[in-house]
Amino acid sequence: MSSVGAAEPKQRFAAEELRAFATGMFAHAGLAGEHAAIVADALVYANLRGLDTHGLVRIPAYLKRIAAGLINTRPEIRRHSPMPFSSVFDADNAMGPVGARLAMDACVETADRLGIGVATVRRSNHFGAASVYTVPPTAKGLITVVMSPAARSLAAHGSRAPLLGTNPFAVATPAGKYGAWSLDMAASVAARGHIRLAAQEGRAIPEGWALDPDGAPTTDAQAALRGTMLPFSGAKGSALAMMVDILGGVLSGSAFAGDTRDWNTDFTGPADVGHFLLAMKVEAFMPLAEFESRMETAIGRLKALPPAQGFDEVRFPGERSGNTEIERRRHGIPLSVEAVTSLRAQAASSGVEFPAPLA
Repeated sequence: MSSVGAAEPKQRFAAEELRAFATGMFAHAGLAGEHAAIVADALVYANLRGLDTHGLVRIPAYLKRIAAGLINTRPEIRRHSPMPFSSVFDADNAMGPVGARLAMDACVETADRLGIGVATVRRSNHFGAASVYTVPPTAKGLITVVMSPAARSLAAHGSRAPLLGTNPFAVATPAGKYGAWSLDMAASVAARGHIRLAAQEGRAIPEGWALDPDGAPTTDAQAALRGTMLPFSGAKGSALAMMVDILGGVLSGSAFAGDTRDWNTDFTGPADVGHFLLAMKVEAFMPLAEFESRMETAIGRLKALPPAQGFDEVRFPGERSGNTEIERRRHGIPLSVEAVTSLRAQAASSGVEFPAPLA
């Protein structure tokens, strides 16, 4: 078993060509053209931001659930607004990025009129990386929040048995010349996708990430997938996981407290994932230019701090992802040999052409 972080050869592909490929794959699987494009865009954007565990490597798992009849490829998504600022969506078991994208679009539109927009989504599915939905609206002067419960895989503090999910949440704000300040994290020590990727590549995981099926600490990625994830910072991470479960699950009317089905292993029925999304207009509180100037000051002071031993610089949340996006838009998205092999196999079985790598 190789060590964590072992280098592997990668090929680079143009983002637009990967987006066209993914759109074609989902259209071939039965999604309407607009919905296929939304899902493809979510995956490619995750890759652009360096969130590769939530990028195109998810296509086989998505297609597997579609083929099993566990995704509604032609959903009748319904929306109603109990109050002027709120939107409640029933996604009708649509692909997760579709429900989340429509809900965030509604939040943005409502915030433009009222200063704030909030939405919940029920009967949805895995929506990928949460920052896919929080970062783009910052260009319109919005502060955004997104949460979504995951399948049970996280040991609540004081327990060795899972109840909550890794439960991702994201927050993003405009940051002037720095682009966007973006927090995107799971309530676990590490995202489950990192363990799944390590298992696929035969790598060990660091100590403290997970417990094996017997409740013992493990560095074996396969044992970790059969066992339980650990929350970061003990009780704090556990509480944040439950917060996401409440807002994204209890409040949305979707599954909560361990009832969300595991996307990769539970094919007994729809996943029933819920989402919570919020957008606030900065200008509901102060002029955007003033806010951005203040953010530049805050980030500038952070980056002016002397780096600790072992660090080259002090980075703000989202800085690495922002720089990665700039670099990958220019030079292409790198994909591992395993990912390319898997995607080419999927393409061959569907008749959709997989793009050639960049020279």
